[in-house]
Amino acid sequence: TVEFDYDTLRARFQQMAFLNKGLALTLHDEREVDGAEHRTEKFLYERGLVDYVEHLVKAKKTEVVNADVIAFESEDTVKKISLEVAMQWTTSYTESVHTYANTINTHEGGTHEEGFRAALTTLVNRYARENKLLREKDENLTGDDVREGLTAVISR
Repeated sequence: TVEFDYDTLRARFQQMAFLNKGLALTLHDEREVDGAEHRTEKFLYERGLVDYVEHLVKAKKTEVVNADVIAFESEDTVKKISLEVAMQWTTSYTESVHTYANTINTHEGGTHEEGFRAALTTLVNRYARENKLLREKDENLTGDDVREGLTAVISR
């Protein structure tokens, strides 16, 4: 007999609902464990990755730097790939970047994470220079500087 772990399934169902905005998933456990009644949970996130980032930030119990989650989607119809990103900076000192390819967690990163990191660092430095936040003689911000406190989810 195969025994499924409810918490493992719950985490995966929730993750799938975050990654597929508007998709409703219901987990119903009919097992009777220690006299407890059946458990049912429904997962539905209309804003997808935005909801995911808010969930991750809330779990960190830290303050946010930018009030709204920054989110965007892009699609290359020639290469037939799409990318969705949601991110928010917090007062935390550590970064938390979660990456997925076809709803599978890519724990070891990948080209989409490398590209995101490089582009983010470039764009923040460009913005800082154009808005005189960095002077000509100042060195560029490092990737670590830019990503400090960042919570992001990248899905392609």
